[in-house]
Amino acid sequence: MHGPMLHAVEVARDVDRVFEAISTQAGQAAFWTSDVDLEAVVGSVARFGFPGAPVDLRMRIDALEPGRSIRWSCLGDFPHWSGTTVDWDLTAGPAGGTMVLFRHAGWPDDYPDLEYAKVNYTWGRIAGALKAYAESG
Repeated sequence: MHGPMLHAVEVARDVDRVFEAISTQAGQAAFWTSDVDLEAVVGSVARFGFPGAPVDLRMRIDALEPGRSIRWSCLGDFPHWSGTTVDWDLTAGPAGGTMVLFRHAGWPDDYPDLEYAKVNYTWGRIAGALKAYAESG
């Protein structure tokens, strides 16, 4: 079984700005994909589209704790992703910044190592894009 994918990034912006970037359609469109439908409501389903992907990615929003955390559950559109969860945990960092701990967990035993590595790399790039967007607008 694969452990969770983890990424930590320190963002030189306050937690409210970082929370907004992750939890809103405008924020996601600015740093992840412009092909997004997202309503910041627990229980709603966010849709993320990517050029060249055979299907869109759908995530149910399970938790929104302003200034603290966002939690999604994958609805299984990508192979092996069904039942995985994505957490964005936010804590106050030094000098008014924010520490973001990203976690994508629940991977099945049969998820290929190469695909796992590719996805983990991609999430790292996304965490970096979040930092760049939140800090620069």
